[in-house]
Amino acid sequence: MTVAPSDPARAYAPDGEIDHPPLAPLVELLKRLEARSLPHALGASGLLAAFGLVSVVNDWDITVAAPVATLVEVCSGLQFACSGNSGCHADHKLVFERERVELIAGFAFFVPSGVVRIPTVLTGTWQGIPVGSPTAWAVAYALMGESEDSPRRRARAESLFDVLSRGPVEPTVRATLLAQPLPDAIARRLRALPG
Repeated sequence: MTVAPSDPARAYAPDGEIDHPPLAPLVELLKRLEARSLPHALGASGLLAAFGLVSVVNDWDITVAAPVATLVEVCSGLQFACSGNSGCHADHKLVFERERVELIAGFAFFVPSGVVRIPTVLTGTWQGIPVGSPTAWAVAYALMGESEDSPRRRARAESLFDVLSRGPVEPTVRATLLAQPLPDAIARRLRALPG
């Protein structure tokens, strides 16, 4: 799922104090996605680093608005493993261990009332990498924190909700997420954000 790019005019953090995997292998993978015009964006700890919220990125998580079969085709000839949905994750991934990159196809989560699909939205760039939506990732981390009973993921959701509380929230992303079967507490939190 993808929605139109937004321009929240947020400042991204400099790269200086962030420990992260090499960017060159990531850039090469992203060129393949760009050549096929597949919407994609940096998420997880990379997105948090772009907002200055963490100083360590263990791997690059890229959401892609495409089915996993398309990603397999686009990455033909490269070494990767496919990972299907498991636990709370209702999506599929291509895992590039050597490059420390995960391409997430159709980012989504199982919830008690169905499946929540998280949109891939470009909000800017950091170190030349397209950055995803902090609103989408606040919800994703909240869903993971709740479903996996993970204090670390809850803390990451809180960090992003704190950034969003200073506004503005991407209105199209918020509307897209509120149309999903979100748990009530997360939907209320999303509605309460300024925007």
